[in-house]
Amino acid sequence: MNDRDKIIDKIRKCLALSASSNQHEAAAALRQAQKLMEMHHIGDLDIEAAEASERRAKSSATAKPPIWENSLAAHIADAFGCRLLFAPNWQARRAEWNFIGLGAGPEVAQYAFAVLLRQVRQARAAHIKTALKRCKPAIKTRRADLFCEGWVDIAASKIAAFASNEKEEAAINAYVAVRYPALETLKNTDRNRGRNLRAHEVGDLLLGRLAGNRARMNRGIGGTEERRALT
Repeated sequence: MNDRDKIIDKIRKCLALSASSNQHEAAAALRQAQKLMEMHHIGDLDIEAAEASERRAKSSATAKPPIWENSLAAHIADAFGCRLLFAPNWQARRAEWNFIGLGAGPEVAQYAFAVLLRQVRQARAAHIKTALKRCKPAIKTRRADLFCEGWVDIAASKIAAFASNEKEEAAINAYVAVRYPALETLKNTDRNRGRNLRAHEVGDLLLGRLAGNRARMNRGIGGTEERRALT
C-alpha cells in the first residue's frame, strides 16, 4: 500500500465515522475527511475505486490472445464478479489478464484461471500428440485452437457453478476509470474465423468438448478452501 492508498484508507474510515449517531463525532470525522481530500486532491471517484482491487494472471499470448483463452478468462471473470482487462507486459514478453472486483473475487479468479489454463494447455498438447502430429505447423495450431474452443465450451458450465452476485459495477467502474483511463478494444486471434469447418475439424471441436468434461472445478467454502478445490 503506497502513501496515497493509506490516505484514501484513512479518508474512508473518517467517512464511516461520519455516519455515527454521535453528532459531534460524525461532524468532526466528516470535516477531517473533507480536509484530507482537499489537501491531497482526492475525489469521490478515488474513494469509490478504493473498494475494488485487482489480481493478474499470465496469458499465453503477448498481444492478441487466442479466442478460446479470452473466452476462458471471460467466463471466470463473470463467475467471480470481476471486470476483465487484458494488459500486455512488454518487460516479461507475456501479456496478463487483470481481474478487477471486490473482496476475494479477484484472487480466486486469478487462481482459477491459472489452474484451468494449465489444464487446457495440457489437454491441447495431448491432442496434438495423438491426433495432429502429422499436420503442418499452421494447420496443427488452427485445429488445436478448435479443440481448445470445445474444451472451454464445456468447462464454462462448471465455472458457472461458482457464479457470484456480488459484483459491484460502481466500485469496479470507478477503479477502472482511475487506474485505466485509456482503454482500447481487445483484438483476439481467431484462426478459424470465416471458415467452413471440415468433418475432421469438427471432430477436433467435439474431442475438445469431451476433454472439457474432465476439467476439475469443485466448489469449496470461502476464499482459501475454494482455491484448494480448483486444483
